[in-house]
Amino acid sequence: MSTPLPPEAQQDAPLDGQVVVVPGGTGNVGEGIVRAFLRAGATVVVPGRNQERLDKLAELIGPEPGKRLVGIRAGYGTFAECTDLADRVVADHGRIDHVVPSIGGWWRGNTLWQVDEDDWQQHFVDTTTAHLAVARAFVPRLDAAGSYTLIAGFAGRQAYPQARIISMHAAAVLMMREALSADLRGRRRVNNLLLGPILNRSRPHGDPSWLTADQVGAAAVAVALAPSVRDESISLGTVAELDEQLARLRA
Repeated sequence: MSTPLPPEAQQDAPLDGQVVVVPGGTGNVGEGIVRAFLRAGATVVVPGRNQERLDKLAELIGPEPGKRLVGIRAGYGTFAECTDLADRVVADHGRIDHVVPSIGGWWRGNTLWQVDEDDWQQHFVDTTTAHLAVARAFVPRLDAAGSYTLIAGFAGRQAYPQARIISMHAAAVLMMREALSADLRGRRRVNNLLLGPILNRSRPHGDPSWLTADQVGAAAVAVALAPSVRDESISLGTVAELDEQLARLRA
């Protein structure tokens, strides 16, 4: 169950008592999403097969917010794994309020016809299947006031050089959000964040207009807190776009 916050902290913890699941939360972008939801007072469940990565995330988060961080040794790459995971979260916490899958990573190779089968399997088949498996298991179990926020990269809108598999995967994620919205017909809030390059612990330096992982997390929290935001693709290519969207979402 979630850890209650003292009364003086309640005003800074708008998600106190809520349960957020972040598949991919041990990753570079996922870390920022996890940290932002913890700061907002939520209990954050992060599944992962690798205990070392779960332990590293807990170390990066720190002891105080980490009291509400729940790392689970569990996979989420297949339908069966995700069904078991979703049932476990409901059994342990009694509810699922928000899900923010941050699944997949970056890859650069060569032309599409030079892609080998291993790269295709890892960077398109496995990651796309995981996204569908998570949605299939968690969307029906979401609280009525909850939200599902997909994370996709800007490459889904263009065939990025030497990263065509990533572009194809991101395009599939974007279309999956549209398909979910069409099937749900407003019964649950489903949105996606469309991201440009992100500064994170593996890439700490870059263009100052790029978002950080923590800023991505701030956007995800703002979407979760905005009940009128549904069926949207929210573009966050630069800090300026983030500021504009946060002003709208928090209005």
